[in-house]
Amino acid sequence: MLIARTPFRISLGGGSTDLPSYSRSHGGFIFGVAIKMYIDIIIRKPVIYDKIDLQYLKFESVNSVDEVQHPIGREALRLTGVDRCVSVYFKSDTPIGTGLGGSGSCAVGLLNALWWHKGLSSIKNQEELAEQAFQITQTLGLPDGKQDPYIVALGDFLVMEIANDDSVKWHHPNISEETRDRFLNCSLFFYTGIRRDSVEILRDQSAPMVLELKHRTKEIGRWMLDGFLTGDLESFGRLMNEHWQLKKAMSDKMTVPEIDEVYDFCMRNGALGGKLIGAGGGGYFLFYCRTVEDKMWLACEVAKRGMKIIPIEIDKKGSRVHRIEF
Repeated sequence: MLIARTPFRISLGGGSTDLPSYSRSHGGFIFGVAIKMYIDIIIRKPVIYDKIDLQYLKFESVNSVDEVQHPIGREALRLTGVDRCVSVYFKSDTPIGTGLGGSGSCAVGLLNALWWHKGLSSIKNQEELAEQAFQITQTLGLPDGKQDPYIVALGDFLVMEIANDDSVKWHHPNISEETRDRFLNCSLFFYTGIRRDSVEILRDQSAPMVLELKHRTKEIGRWMLDGFLTGDLESFGRLMNEHWQLKKAMSDKMTVPEIDEVYDFCMRNGALGGKLIGAGGGGYFLFYCRTVEDKMWLACEVAKRGMKIIPIEIDKKGSRVHRIEF
C-alpha cells in the first residue's frame, strides 16, 4: 500500500499573477508557503479484479479510464498510463473550494502516488510533478496558475518567477528562524466556513480591466518578500491590507457582507492586515497581528463567531510517498 501525503499552501504575495492570462504577457511573481494541512492519497492493487476504483465523496468502480468521473483522477491516470487494477482513496484535511490550493495538492499527490505505483518514482522529481499537475489543470480548462502545484510539491517558503513562456525559476528564500517564529506566533489563521467555486472568481481576475491591479499586486508581493528577508513583518502585515483592497477590486464575487464584517472587526482590534487565501469569496482568512497578545484575544473573539482557528505550521518536505509493507 502507498500513501502520498501532500501539503496545502498559503499564498502570501503576488497571488493571481501566476495565472497564464497574466504571466504569459507580463511575467508572474509568487511568494507562498506550504503548511501542515494535507491531502492523503492511498493506493492499493485490487485482489480479485482489474477495475479502477476511486473513493472520495463518491465511490467509482469502472472498467476504463474514460469512465472515471473525477476530473483530476481521470487525467492523472491518463498521464501516468495507469489504466487498470488500481484502487485510489482520497482523504483531505479541508473541503474542496476553500482557497488552499486543493486542486494542485490533489493533482501533485495523485501523480506522485501513481508514479510510485508504476515503479517510476526515481525519475519523477518534485518540480516535474508540479509541471505535470499544471498540465492537468490546463487540460481540464481550469483558470489555475503554477503557484499551487509548485508550492505543495516543493514545500517550505517558496519564491517563484514565472516567465512569458511558462518556465519557472524558483528558490527557497533565506528567512531566519526568528522571523519564521514571529510569523507563526503573530499570524491568525481561521476557516470562515464559507465554501465557493473559485473558477468564476479566477476568470474575473483574468479580465483586461484588472491588468493594473495585477501589476500592483506583483509589486506588493516583492515588498512582502523583502519584509520576510529583513525581518520587518510589520510592513508585511500592512501590505496584506493593501493587497486585500486590490483583491476586492478584481471581482465583485471576492467578498460578502459577513466576510467584510469579520475583516473590519479584526482590523479594529490588533490586526495590521489580512486577506482571504486563494481566489477569494470564502475559505480561510490570514491576519498578521501587532503582538501575540492581540492575536490570542482576536482568536477568542473569532472563535465565538463559530469560525475554526487553525494553528499554522510550516511543511518543509512537500509531497512525499511512503510505502507500507505488512
